[in-house]
Amino acid sequence: MVTRPLFGDDPLAPRVLSVLRRLGHDGRGVMLTSLVAHTGIPGIRLRSTLECLIQAGTVTPAGCDPLASDLAFRVPMWARAAPPVPVAA
Repeated sequence: MVTRPLFGDDPLAPRVLSVLRRLGHDGRGVMLTSLVAHTGIPGIRLRSTLECLIQAGTVTPAGCDPLASDLAFRVPMWARAAPPVPVAA
């Protein structure tokens, strides 16, 4: 049997997922600029990590802010129940 790790080879994915769970625990989408500010990951690298999480199904796009042209992301309901992973900034 072949098993695949949840986050693949991306070491930043647990940090991003933890911030998404903390900020979007009530189902709201979290804007990309908020994720950059809370994770400290540069925008291009963060987009790559988010794309990997979307492909894995652990994060879903939540639309965009039409005034700011900022993308939002949310954690699916099944992933919100898991406790957040503590991360050091």
